[in-house]
Amino acid sequence: MKIDNSSYRIFGRSKGRKKNTQISELVKKIQINKIDKSFFNIIDIGSGYGESTIEIGKKNKDYKVIACEKFIDGINNIAKQAQIECIDNIYVFHGNVHQLLDEYCAENTISEIWILFPDPWPKNRHFKRRLINDSFFLKVKKFLKHKSYIHIASDSKSYISEILNCVFKLKKDYLWVNQSKDDWEYAKLSLPKTKYFKKALKNGANPFYIKLIKL
Repeated sequence: MKIDNSSYRIFGRSKGRKKNTQISELVKKIQINKIDKSFFNIIDIGSGYGESTIEIGKKNKDYKVIACEKFIDGINNIAKQAQIECIDNIYVFHGNVHQLLDEYCAENTISEIWILFPDPWPKNRHFKRRLINDSFFLKVKKFLKHKSYIHIASDSKSYISEILNCVFKLKKDYLWVNQSKDDWEYAKLSLPKTKYFKKALKNGANPFYIKLIKL
């Protein structure tokens, strides 16, 4: 399942240090080819090595959990770990989430979206590369079921400010659910402790969690 880079550009690496990394046979067995509205569907965007996908899959066995990730080592690891732990509700999409939505999703098919520690692109000139913005929220709205959730976490203060500003502008479409300190401090909550969460703590950052509901 290859992406069309002319239409769905992806920034950053898609492979690790091993130049010969290929999509494994295990991944090929669980690649998503359609998102059916008859199921409860969760998309884990930018799932990395899959710590979040695996935990979400375990906690939501009645849901299809789709890991959307461009990093080949990551989707290979997700498929391997799902097999080891006998988790049969996990699927993968190798590519850009915009392509996943445009080509594989019908309207009102998504029950939850998870975006944990997306690349913050911290330099001002790279802000336009950030995934989450007004356009993103407007786009995913039609794919989300009524009263579905978006879970977001980041340790970038500027990114969090930008996201909350988007939510304020789109308050007719989304409600920020966890508006108290006890509910937005990621480290104190029962949420996936990913590689990037641990890296944030190591760097002295305090990751911030946002939970939104589609109105």
